[in-house]
Amino acid sequence: MFFEFLNPKRIYRKMGYYDDQSGILRRYGREKQGWDIHLQNTRQFVLQSALSKNRQSCIILGSGWLLDVPLDELSHLFASVTLADVRHPAPVRRKAKELGNVQLITCDISGFIEPVYHYARQYRYKKSRPPLDSIVPTSLPDLNIYDFVCSCNIINQLDILLVDYLLQFFDLEKDELRAFREKVQAYHIKNLPVQHSCIVADYEEKIYSPDNQLIERNISVYHPITTKPDARRWTWIFDTAMTYHAGKKTTFEVLAREV
Repeated sequence: MFFEFLNPKRIYRKMGYYDDQSGILRRYGREKQGWDIHLQNTRQFVLQSALSKNRQSCIILGSGWLLDVPLDELSHLFASVTLADVRHPAPVRRKAKELGNVQLITCDISGFIEPVYHYARQYRYKKSRPPLDSIVPTSLPDLNIYDFVCSCNIINQLDILLVDYLLQFFDLEKDELRAFREKVQAYHIKNLPVQHSCIVADYEEKIYSPDNQLIERNISVYHPITTKPDARRWTWIFDTAMTYHAGKKTTFEVLAREV
């Protein structure tokens, strides 16, 4: 596949990753009460998992605004902490500098952003295209060098913007889209080092009427990890202002477990 040269940051911006990250902080401001329970559960689980690992190095995948990351505690537990995401907001950069042993990696932790962008650029004006399954992810940072790897509320987000971008250019069948989403999620989980990793993920969306009647359920993570009985689980009160789905409330079912 022909790949034109383009700055990765420009690709992230064109595909909506920067807007999405900013939108998270705005929604948190509106939904703080419901979000804080979920964020505290996440931080507690991450710390609990970290305590059972060797203490030289850790990496947080999907660090974002650090809303769900107990960075102060991790920086004291580990000799070095690495934060990985497509962008590190200014407050995060300042915090990392203050702590001294926190490094920032700006990267695509899914491996699919640039391949999807170039796939759409190459085939959007053509009558036929290869199946989405032909999209080959780029290599990811070597996670085996870290004593502790945390996939932090990110797996459900890995495929959403990819799919949204593809749907701008192609009419895609549900089965092909689901297979692609499964591929993105499976690639992420496969790359988490066994016995050195943990994952926190929202795996099911529930949509309610204004009077709290359940009207729709949508699976958002298709990997078998969601069925494991040893996972800790809770409900994330995501949107009560009824803006995520117009006129409807939204919650997510969340799991946290060791990998």
